[in-house]
Amino acid sequence: MQKSSLVALFVVFMTGVSYSQVLSDPLSQSQGGSQNTSQGTIDCSDPSMAGATACSGAQGQRGNGGQLDENPSSTVRTPTLNTPYGFTPDQYTPTRPPLNPSQIWRPQMPTRPETEFEQMVADSVGRPLPLFGQSLFVQAPSTFSPVDFMQVPSDYIIGPGDELQIRIWGQVEASLRVIVDRSGQIYIPQVGQISVAGLHYGDLEQHLKAEISKIFKNFNVTANIGRLRSIQVVVVGNARYPGTYTISSLSTLVNAIFASGGPTPQGSLRHILVKRDGVTITDFDFYDLLIKGDKSKDVRLLPGDVLYIPHVGPLVAMAGSVNSPAIYEAKENSTLDDLVEVAGGLSTVADTSKITIDRFVDHEARKTLEFPYDKESRTLLLQDGDIVRVFSIVPRFEDTVTLRGEVSNPGRYPWKPGMRISDLIPDAQALLSRRYWRNRAAIVNGRATEYPVRPPTPANNRSTVNQPPANGTTTNGGPAAGMTNTNVPDSSNSNLQENLPEGTGSSNLGDAIVAQSQQNPTASDASKTGAQQPSSTNPMPGASGSNPNPNTVKDVAEDVRRYAPEINWDYAIIQRVNPIDLTSKLIWMSPRKAILEHDQASNLELQPGDIVTIFSQRDISVPQTERSQYVIVEGEVVRPGVYKLETNETLRSVLQRAGGLTPNAYVYGSQFTRESARVDQQRSLDELANSMEVQIRQSAVTVAASTNPGDLPQMLAAQEAIISQLKSVRASGRVALPVRPRDKNLTDFPDMVMEDSDRLSIPHTPSTVSVVGDVYNPGSFIYETRNTTGAYLEVAGKGKPQSDMHHAFVLRANGIVVAANNVNGVFKGTKFDRIRLYPGDQIVVPYKLPTGAFVRGLRDWTQIASQLAITAAALAIVAP
Repeated sequence: MQKSSLVALFVVFMTGVSYSQVLSDPLSQSQGGSQNTSQGTIDCSDPSMAGATACSGAQGQRGNGGQLDENPSSTVRTPTLNTPYGFTPDQYTPTRPPLNPSQIWRPQMPTRPETEFEQMVADSVGRPLPLFGQSLFVQAPSTFSPVDFMQVPSDYIIGPGDELQIRIWGQVEASLRVIVDRSGQIYIPQVGQISVAGLHYGDLEQHLKAEISKIFKNFNVTANIGRLRSIQVVVVGNARYPGTYTISSLSTLVNAIFASGGPTPQGSLRHILVKRDGVTITDFDFYDLLIKGDKSKDVRLLPGDVLYIPHVGPLVAMAGSVNSPAIYEAKENSTLDDLVEVAGGLSTVADTSKITIDRFVDHEARKTLEFPYDKESRTLLLQDGDIVRVFSIVPRFEDTVTLRGEVSNPGRYPWKPGMRISDLIPDAQALLSRRYWRNRAAIVNGRATEYPVRPPTPANNRSTVNQPPANGTTTNGGPAAGMTNTNVPDSSNSNLQENLPEGTGSSNLGDAIVAQSQQNPTASDASKTGAQQPSSTNPMPGASGSNPNPNTVKDVAEDVRRYAPEINWDYAIIQRVNPIDLTSKLIWMSPRKAILEHDQASNLELQPGDIVTIFSQRDISVPQTERSQYVIVEGEVVRPGVYKLETNETLRSVLQRAGGLTPNAYVYGSQFTRESARVDQQRSLDELANSMEVQIRQSAVTVAASTNPGDLPQMLAAQEAIISQLKSVRASGRVALPVRPRDKNLTDFPDMVMEDSDRLSIPHTPSTVSVVGDVYNPGSFIYETRNTTGAYLEVAGKGKPQSDMHHAFVLRANGIVVAANNVNGVFKGTKFDRIRLYPGDQIVVPYKLPTGAFVRGLRDWTQIASQLAITAAALAIVAP
């Protein structure tokens, strides 16, 4: 019995020993830990549970070298080390990289003086000069947040607050993110605390591998730095925004300078100090970085560093022809050559023969030094407050002559002894300007051969195309209001030739004249209807205005003149300056004699500095006989076209050159327009409109006193409408010719002298007479020799009740007006109805405008009559 008790006690003892070995096995701990974690038991990998009693056996086993017993019957699994403190892989998200300086918006602040010396420099050189380097600090400062996308250098010193990303694979696997605590240590599960503070980043992996290898074997490890710690530095002195700054641990002195807004205008850029524990670490010259790109003295900052910006040193201004004019801070014993180098060197146009320096004299007065920029002056020592000015070269040309004006190659040419006009202008081709050749080249282009594509007409406008008015008639013998002319090309089409450049004309003058007749149907319309359109609705071809289609010649004479050279062959000048007294004189010369006739007396000798000017006929008005004058003859002539006038040529002579009249020519309906007459007519119309406007405004007070206030706005509005319509009228320039209805020959035209831009349009004999205006049936009627004015008015329905027959008139085909109020009278009777008409004549019946006095009187008498009627009715009721 005692023996059985001993056996049972031995079995219990062995069972306890086996269980203790299982607890000390890391593989069993890993498996059990993962299972017990799900069941809520103790996890020994948690550093907060490392001191528990259940984990003491495992810690003691690790202290004995980590010797593990393998169990062949169980499954071998790789230990997994979890990230402590409950970190998750997506907890840390890198921030966006900072903006580059070119991406930062900076307000355009004008340079203005901020110190007394800057103001003195501005007064001396005529404009404010900036302090060199201050433009880099226009943005407000900001503390440096961690820069997550910047590569960490290998010499980076790890410190408290840095986050480490550790990855282990092999016999053990781990993906850890740990933060260096204030004691400079990190904790790795099953490894323990590891001190990393003060290590260089390049030595971190080797250090971690050495510490972890004390516990595990056969593994690899990599370590990166995640989120960087922040440090605090102090910026004092003449900083724009001094104070304590929290910046990235990777920040250097230059980063801190930008963070603090840079030095003030009174602060130095050449002596920026970094002090650490009372010792000056570096003396940084910001000019080395700005001018040379040298950053060798820049240092990485540590917590507690002090940046000190002292007062500015000697200031020297550099103005004039240098690449970077500004106010610079000079070091001790700086020379003029040092300042020129800092300013980027002399500019291309700098004059090295003259440099001035404005200098203070014992801080009591100022003086100016002048010297050339040579080897001796380069070593000149600069003083505080110097203002150096580098002059530019004088834009003077030596031994040159200048050719300008109506020539093909204007410019400067080298002068040679014995040089004459013929050497500068060898032949007449040299007087054809580039504008002339451009106009000639633009006559024909590729689009002239393209078929024009008209855009589709909108559906809402198709119903109005070619639809006659409701009464089936037209006004003034023209198209009815609201009708759309489908023959007019759309100007918005890019293939149409309206889009040619200015100066482009038709390549075929005959086609251009035909197109001109189609666009301005003056002769054709007059020959068909005989109606003389008013100038406000149908301006004459000679009227001013832009040509909507360059290939249809609006003004054929102007188009021909554009492509013809108009050189003033009789006058050119040579401008010459006397080098002794600097007086200027003009020497006249004749290009005709010097270039065309090779006259040696006119082929003047040139001197250095001469300016030769060749004029055109448009530059200086030449005599009428010397101008290039063109007239247009169209219509019923044998050879219609453009003709260049000879000296004092008359109308009959031009018609003879045109081949004379055709058998169907209607001399009585000829339309003759003249540009000078159009200008005079337009001036008269403008003066009439202005005088009427003044009269209306002067009479407004008088009318207001005698008129019901309610009628005054309507009356003024009507008068303003009349003035506006009168101002919109454009003169046609037509001149009435003294011809008779029976004239048929060329000799019936007046033998008048023609002028430039004159235009004669001869229609064929029409067969109608027009009646327009305020009649019941306006239109054109067949001409009959026996019918008079009254007969045509009867056919047209006579006048309406509001028609003003007293001011009706007849517009003759030759442009003469016969008014009814001139031929009618008390003793003459209605002679206007008996006027004989001719083909092409037009009867105009105006609308009668009621006067204000008549309307007011009619209204007053109506009110009186109504009051009398009411009174009579009342008396009739009262009376028995």
